Order: sequence, then C-alpha cells, then structure tokens
Amino acid sequence: MRWACGTQCLETEFQQGKVSINTFLSIASLLGFEGVEFDAKHLPSIRPNYAQILLQQLGEQELATAVISYQVTTPKALSKSVEPIMTFAKMLRSRALCLVGAADWNSLADEIKELAQVAENLSLPLGLSLPTEIGASRKLCDLLDDIASPYLGVCMEVEAETSPENEFWQDLVTVAPFTLHVHLRFSKLAKSLTWLPVIELLREVEYEGFISIVQVPEPAEESLKVLSSQLSSFAR
Repeated sequence: MRWACGTQCLETEFQQGKVSINTFLSIASLLGFEGVEFDAKHLPSIRPNYAQILLQQLGEQELATAVISYQVTTPKALSKSVEPIMTFAKMLRSRALCLVGAADWNSLADEIKELAQVAENLSLPLGLSLPTEIGASRKLCDLLDDIASPYLGVCMEVEAETSPENEFWQDLVTVAPFTLHVHLRFSKLAKSLTWLPVIELLREVEYEGFISIVQVPEPAEESLKVLSSQLSSFAR
C-alpha cells in the first residue's frame, strides 16, 4: 500500500485560482507522497499533448498517477463524458479511473456496463465509489456480479475515524475484496496518529494499491504537512 495526495484536498485553492496542477505536484512531492490523484475537474486539459507534458512533470517530481476521479453529476450521456477521460488516464499511466458521487449505481447499470467494456479495451481498471449509506455495499456488489468484468471494482470511501464499532464498518468489509482504490478522509487531525483501522482491514485482503487522502481540515496544506509525517509508518 502506498499513499497518494488528491487534488480534492485543495478544492478551495483550486476554485480560487490560488493553486495550479504544477503547484500541487510540488506540494505532494515535498511532503513525501508517492502518488497523486487528479479530480478530472481540476485538469486544465485532457488532450494528448497535455498528457505528455504532465507525464514529464510527474517524472520530475518522482510521482505516480494513482487514479483520476470523475464526479458523476448526471446519468445523461455518462459514457460519452467519461470515455475521453479514461483515454487520458491511460495515457497518464493511471492505476485506475474512479467514478464518484452516485447514490445508487444500479440506476446507471447500462452505462457502467458500456464503460466496463471500454476499461477492458484499455486495460484500465474502473472503480465505482462506495455510497456512504449503511447497507449500500450489497447493491454495489450485486451490480459487480451482474456485469462480471475483471476491470470493474470498488473505490472504497472511508472516514479515518471509522472503526469496527461503526455501523458502516460491515459495508467496508463487504467491498474490501473488490477494492481497487481507497479514498480516505480526515475531518480532524489526531495529535498522535498511531492506528487506522481501515489499514488492518486492507491488509487482511492483501490490498496493494494506493490510498488517496482526499479531505483534510483547513488550512489544507498545513494539515497535509502534519499528516504526511504521521503516515510515514503506515501502509507498509
């Protein structure tokens, strides 16, 4: 398991134009992250020539593209919207592309099936984010079984403080074997971070991918500095 920093952590800064992709890469590299996650809306372009530029910048910063995420806002023409981003993700050597934001993926089953075929053609895994509603894992796993694509899996969504005592924990256990990427959110920072329950769960299923930090308390850069020093001993 390896750590990645998501552009989502700097959402406010991106919206205000205070940070660019170049700046973000420098921050992630200086803080010691091995990979980065790009929210598609933060990418200034998905043209092939920009992919080459970005690949060079990633190499200079010694960073890997962990994943590109795409926020699903409407089911209309989902395949048409996502296919170009999947192609860009492949050019960027991304480990996967994750779709996030839907409350029930079954309503998009036909579109997901089409995209799963694209994923197979590109050899690019496609992850569906786990809805945060208790019990949502059953519907999601049923959909995975129905489509039965080796390139379709789960993007696990988890709060750092979630533990086996939490009602949502069983949903995490259910999707853990199908997880191809992990989004980890910190709503607050511990003075001394010594244990993350989800890490033990991921070890049990021999997860070997990236864990992206996608939410931290404001100010984000200061929080990331604190976290990066605390996380260095985790996920090995």
